[in-house]
Amino acid sequence: MRRSRTALGALALIFAAAGRLPAQQPAADSILDRAVAALSRARTLRADFVQQVHDPMLGTDETSSGEILRRSPGEFAMRWRRPAGDLIIVNGGVLWVYLPSTAPKQAVRQTLSGKPGESADFVSEFLDHPRRRFAVSWLRADSVGGRAADVLALVPRQNDVPYRRMIVWVDREDGLVRRVQIDDTGGERRTITLDHLRLDAPIPASSFVFRPPRGVRVIDATE
Repeated sequence: MRRSRTALGALALIFAAAGRLPAQQPAADSILDRAVAALSRARTLRADFVQQVHDPMLGTDETSSGEILRRSPGEFAMRWRRPAGDLIIVNGGVLWVYLPSTAPKQAVRQTLSGKPGESADFVSEFLDHPRRRFAVSWLRADSVGGRAADVLALVPRQNDVPYRRMIVWVDREDGLVRRVQIDDTGGERRTITLDHLRLDAPIPASSFVFRPPRGVRVIDATE
């Protein structure tokens, strides 16, 4: 009888401990595959964005906002409303950066080689064979704009990219990416939160064209 009571007591402890175990984590690869599929099906992506940049070296935090436009393949634009006029455009393998809020008399032009991390199109970073290029892990459950999301960490398998990891918030309902955090190798952290996402919305070709204004010097940053 004593042995029976001891065995029952041990079972009770096992079941009690099991009740305290955390719930099984979602499969990170499956969540990433779902996000890739959701974006790959769309011919265009249009969304408002808020960008926060933290620079630990300078101890500064900057917030800006605007609109992101993306049309496959290879057309991407970030057009700022605040500060007005700033833009980044990728089109035809060429990157343009024009930031009149800080450098009104110059624009930077770069011919892209296709190297990972080179383009400003952060969406393409995890659309291109992400499981092969990143070690993927599930971090936590969270929400963005009141929508439930799974948070994934993507750590590059190669060290030839200018960031040490990307963190993405994937909407649990539609699989769309609602937030991206990019931790640069230099310590800077850039967080982009997307809102009012519209898939397959018409985007004019002119959205991806940049012509330097008169008097603006063009700097070629191509290596």
